[in-house]
Amino acid sequence: MRSFRERVMAVLRREPVDLVPFAPYDNLVPRGTVERMLRNRGMGLCHRCPLYWEERPGVRVERWSEGDVEHIVYKTPAGEVSKAVKRHLGRIADGGVVEVERLIKNETDYEPVIFMINNSILHDNYKAFLDAVRDLGGDGVVRGEGLTPPYAASYYYFGLRNWAVEQRVHPESFRRLIEALEKYNERAWPIVLNSPAEFISMGELSGLYGPREFRKYCLPFYERYIPQLHKRGKICAIHAHALNLSAFKEVIAETGVDVVEAFTPPPVGDLSVEEARAAWGPDVVIWVNFPETVFYEGPEKTMEYTLKLLESDAGNPLVIGFTEMGLYGVKDEFTKEVFVRGFNAIMDAIERFSEKEL
Repeated sequence: MRSFRERVMAVLRREPVDLVPFAPYDNLVPRGTVERMLRNRGMGLCHRCPLYWEERPGVRVERWSEGDVEHIVYKTPAGEVSKAVKRHLGRIADGGVVEVERLIKNETDYEPVIFMINNSILHDNYKAFLDAVRDLGGDGVVRGEGLTPPYAASYYYFGLRNWAVEQRVHPESFRRLIEALEKYNERAWPIVLNSPAEFISMGELSGLYGPREFRKYCLPFYERYIPQLHKRGKICAIHAHALNLSAFKEVIAETGVDVVEAFTPPPVGDLSVEEARAAWGPDVVIWVNFPETVFYEGPEKTMEYTLKLLESDAGNPLVIGFTEMGLYGVKDEFTKEVFVRGFNAIMDAIERFSEKEL
């Protein structure tokens, strides 16, 4: 019998499998009774591991806390910038942290940020990746985290409002930031390309900008890097967690990625698996972020929903997972019951679908 890892890799290689994999992110399934029960039923895990890490010589960092907010100041030869993060928010916040103040707040902040980007030294993270593969064994798959299109990455220095405004108010400074991020990617690229990872994520589609901007600023990134990864036999994914993917379905097909991951179908997203398959063809792996709102309709409705989803894409490469919430949605005994029943209903549907297919 295949291990879970072998089953997921078979789907990623477009090979037939006996069971559609159920592979949530490992950090969204807290360890304990529920996770053990689900893995005993056939669920596996997807662990994400960065392929490089960053050293910042010449940058002094100062931190202090006020209540649940931590302030962080970066002092560089080009000036200093600061950000603030809110902690102790419970597990609903990924890593327990939310940035409440970003690095670039006005035009004077560009220079120190660009200095940090340009002067960073990148190191491979291969040992950590191989350790994760060894530790997870057959119980899941380890995905390498590769590059992000500079335009998409730039958002994280501003926050949404400032990011939208700065592109128009200070276009020259914004352009220089994008150029610095492009050069950063060029330095990181050999590490990603030569990494031991076979399955690599390359950027995201957040829905914070439209398909016109994606085609103009992000598509050239994929046209440049994806063919090189394919020559090395790598399997490439885009983290497409936007909820308006119907507007992007044509340009996603043009990226050349092998996996569209974090794909959220209705009733949360606006693009069904069937519609996505028609746009992307039979070779693209659709990695579903299961819409947890279905859980609140009860286990029978959840199983019915999952069966219809599976039947709508029968015979095609498909993975069901959780990429945005998973058991992070549990905050009390009531929601625990809702989510545990929902997870089990997904496994019930996968088993029933497999029996029907056989």
